[in-house]
Order: sequence, then structure tokens, then C-alpha cells
Amino acid sequence: MRKTTKKLVAVLMLVAVMVSALSVSALAANRTNVKQYPNYVCLGDSVASGFGLPDYNAKGKILTYNTKIQGAYGTLIARAVGATKGKGGTYYPGGYPGFTSAIFRYILTDNYYPREWEMNQLENFSYNVYTPEVLAKERAKIRNAVANADLITVDLGVNDTWYSTIALVYEIAKYGTVVGQDPRKTLAEELATYGSWGTVARNAMYYLAGFAENPQMWATFWGWWVENLGTYFLQYQQNFNAIMEGIFKLNPDVTVVNLASGNSFRCLSLVPGVRSGSLKLQWMGQPVQVDLPFVGTFTLPNFVHVSENPIANVTGVMYDFFYEPIRQAWTVKKPGQVYYADVTDYEMIMKNQITIPMYEFMSMDDSGFNPHATLAGNQYMADKILEVLPTR
Repeated sequence: MRKTTKKLVAVLMLVAVMVSALSVSALAANRTNVKQYPNYVCLGDSVASGFGLPDYNAKGKILTYNTKIQGAYGTLIARAVGATKGKGGTYYPGGYPGFTSAIFRYILTDNYYPREWEMNQLENFSYNVYTPEVLAKERAKIRNAVANADLITVDLGVNDTWYSTIALVYEIAKYGTVVGQDPRKTLAEELATYGSWGTVARNAMYYLAGFAENPQMWATFWGWWVENLGTYFLQYQQNFNAIMEGIFKLNPDVTVVNLASGNSFRCLSLVPGVRSGSLKLQWMGQPVQVDLPFVGTFTLPNFVHVSENPIANVTGVMYDFFYEPIRQAWTVKKPGQVYYADVTDYEMIMKNQITIPMYEFMSMDDSGFNPHATLAGNQYMADKILEVLPTR
């Protein structure tokens, strides 16, 4: 009797373990069992657009937006959730390279218009593609897609920090002088005269000269960068809340997945010619002090160990502090309707590159630095997004 009881208990325990395992596995959706959403909208910036993928490059344009790109995570999700013509669904590929949170806030809300310099930055970044007239047309199209969506993924924010970094690079370049070179003109004029790579080379030379000729300004350069980032990060929180409120005003019943941001700075260094080792930050043998907003006077360390990539560390901390909580908070505000997918570890097209972030680099798919997802990275992102959604 005891043996029978023991066997019965053992069998019941085994069944319980199997049921538990099956239940856990059933909680995570995948490509074959995810709930179906016939109308899917993929909102985001260049990562969402499939920037740099083979199909994107085959389009033959520097800037491609609102286009279905094979291999992009949005296209993969659309196929998995039934948002395809073959299944009677619709897929809106709302990936717009260069868009910031301010632009999406303008797109999705009323009574808001980005600051003039933000609009100018966007138009400059896009080689005059995103004119106010084009944005007005896209605004109407995106709003209509959102209003009719069953599922929306939101992936934006990296450009908010990239703009400030690129602006810093051009500011540093102003301090550089290159013997025998003509003064630089506007970006459009430079491109018309020297072509893309010629313009890249000229601006890179000025940037390097600005850095090399003004070591006493290094601490100031870093201070500007942190100050710019702080401004963008604080603005992002306001913009993101407004974007989410705009989405639910247009479509109260839609399901939304907020994506975490991959740290595009994790393989970037602003210090030219330095890949590893230590960088001395003293000036005239004394520690350097920088006045930072919201922080006060900050004394820089005597040395920075570049192998630890301080830029990646700083932005990583800021992303965790400013970006992710505001996205995750909406899963509490709208439980069962808003989800959060951690896709931060996607594989990049070009990794471990030491280069200079400039408009020309970021707008060329064959550039020396490309922080966008590979085909494998897009598949990884799609799988992570599907995992947080319910099953059928």
C-alpha cells in the first residue's frame, strides 16, 4: 500500500511539473501561437524602418520611410499576427528615419508644434526630404492608421540623443582650422560641391582639428554634451506621455507594445584615435571642474578608462533613468493593453567602431558606423515583441 501511494504521489508530482512547465511555455507567445491582430501599425524611427537592411539599401535612396522592408521586425510581426493582405489584414510600416519624440508628438496630438530649430534639424538631417508639407501629409496618414489599428508598436527616442551628439560634433568642428582648406558652407552646398564622402572627409578633418588644437576645451565639450542630453531626456518624458495619450485618444481599445531603446552609443567613442587605455583629463596639472545643470559643479576624474566606453555608460544610465521607466509605467496605467518589450541587445550592423557621428555618416547605409539592427537583430526584436503578447 505504501509503495502504491508513493508511486501515485510520484506520478502526481510529475504531472504537476509537466503541467507547470507547459503553462509557463504557453504564457510566452511566439510566431505560431501569438494572438492575431489584423491591423498592425509599426511606429518608430530608423530602426523601425529597417534602415541598412539589404532590402532597404536596394531601394536606392538615402532615406526611405513608410515602406515595407523585408526582414525588418515590423514586417516579421505583421506576418506573425495576421496583418497581411493574404489574411485580410493591413500593415502600416510607420518607420521614419530621423523622427524624434517631438515630431511624433506633433503627428499624434493637437495643439503642439515642435520648436523651429527641431524642424530645421530634421529637414537638414533628411537632406530636405522632411519638409513641413511632407510632415503634414504624413500626419494625416499616420493618424488614420493609428485610429484603425488593432496593434501598435512604439519604438522611438534614440534620435533625441543622437541629435544633441551630432550637434556637439559640429560645434567642436567650429573650433578647428585646417591649413589649405576652403571654409565650409552649408551641408547641402558641401554635398553639391564635394559629394558625400568628400563632405564627410572635410567635416571629419575640421572636427579632429577642433579636438586636437583645443585640449583645454575638452572638459567644456563634455559639459555641453551632458547638458544637451539632459535637456533632451527631460523633454522626452513629456513627449512620450503626450504620444501615448494621443494614441489612446485616437483609438481607446488598441493594444500597444512599447520597445526599449538599444544603446546606439555602446560602440561609439567621441575621442578620436583612442580605442583603449586611459585618457588624462587634467588641465595645467589640476583637476577639471564643469558646471552642469541639475547637478552643480562636477569635478572630472583625473583619468577616464576609455576601454570601459564612458559614453556608452553615461547614455546607458540615462536611458535607464529617463527612457525605460516612462515606457514601463504605461503597462501599469493600461494593464493588459500596454506591454513592454526589452529589445536592447539587438545585433548591430557595424559593431565596435570608433568613428565620428555626423549627418553624412548616419544617412549613408555603407557608412563606417551603423547602429541599426542586422537581419538577425530584427528577428530577435520581433521575437521579443511577440513574447510579451498574449497567445490565441
